[in-house]
Amino acid sequence: MRHKIKGSILFCLVLIAFVQPTFAQDYAFSQYWENRAYYNPALTGLNEGSLNGLLTYRRLWPKFPGNFSTIHFAADMKTYNNYGFGLQVLSSDEGGGFIKSNTFALSYSWRGYFNKRQNIYFQLGIQGSFNDRRMNFNKYIYSGNLHEIYGNIFPMTTPEAINTKQHYWDFSVGAMVFLPWERYTREFMNNYIGFTVSHFTRPKDNFLESDTRIPIKLGLQWKSYFRTSIYSLDKKSSMYICPGLLFENQGNKLMSSSSFSNFMVGTDIQTDPIFGGVWYASQLLNSAKDNYKAIIFKLGVNFKSANKKLEYRLGYSYDMSLGNLAKTTEGSHEITINIAYRFNAKYKYNIFSF
Repeated sequence: MRHKIKGSILFCLVLIAFVQPTFAQDYAFSQYWENRAYYNPALTGLNEGSLNGLLTYRRLWPKFPGNFSTIHFAADMKTYNNYGFGLQVLSSDEGGGFIKSNTFALSYSWRGYFNKRQNIYFQLGIQGSFNDRRMNFNKYIYSGNLHEIYGNIFPMTTPEAINTKQHYWDFSVGAMVFLPWERYTREFMNNYIGFTVSHFTRPKDNFLESDTRIPIKLGLQWKSYFRTSIYSLDKKSSMYICPGLLFENQGNKLMSSSSFSNFMVGTDIQTDPIFGGVWYASQLLNSAKDNYKAIIFKLGVNFKSANKKLEYRLGYSYDMSLGNLAKTTEGSHEITINIAYRFNAKYKYNIFSF
């Protein structure tokens, strides 16, 4: 009977405790630009004199047994000096409480200028986080718990070799370049290009092997805003076309057949007060044949207060799974709520200056 218990436990751990920390340790968001400070600490505090708050809820694969969901709260601020500060709190539930993860992170960014008159600048950022992960075997019934007549009567015991709690510190660094482009003395296109190195301290995180470390991850982000000659629906501003790209690679040997890649590309159309877009995403282990692929549909609304100090943004996205996973996962859902407050105080009158 104990052999059956160990066999069930090891099967779950091979799928979750080994694969998850090694290749899918990091969360993935369909609305990645809304959660941009999570992907790159250099994207903390992009707008001067602005305080931003974000709440994201993501539910993966509703048709799959168990609950796979993530809640992400983030707040960041950019002063009229060169500093930006950010706070993030993430909570994840994997398998209906089988694995629960909580992360608390602080980020800092610094801005320098290539050409201040043309507003061409770069930002450098660093992020430190404390991570807590816990595994609960009592959430499921294994074959070793069952009696052929009386049912679930045998208690569940956790093997001594398994550590059900994980605590570790993690650090990431990033850089970003902002490249504006004007035509006929008016705004035409703005580009944000970012690069990150995550987990560069290689913290330990494994429920089975204490010596296993999280692999380093490299990330590339690009987001652009093209201003068109067409008016938005509110007849007060221009319509924007906003393409973007996200690429990440993680593994003990980066860019090899044993590494894990996350790729997303697509475009949004912003015509106030409505925005929407279509994106393609793939999350794949380069050595595997079957990988996760999806088409992402996004729709949302954007409003500003009469004095333009407050901006409200509500977005929803649906991941339509492709291939063999289409029937079994039923896609994924993601909702974001973003509130931005702009303060006008500058320099010596700026209460947020340091």
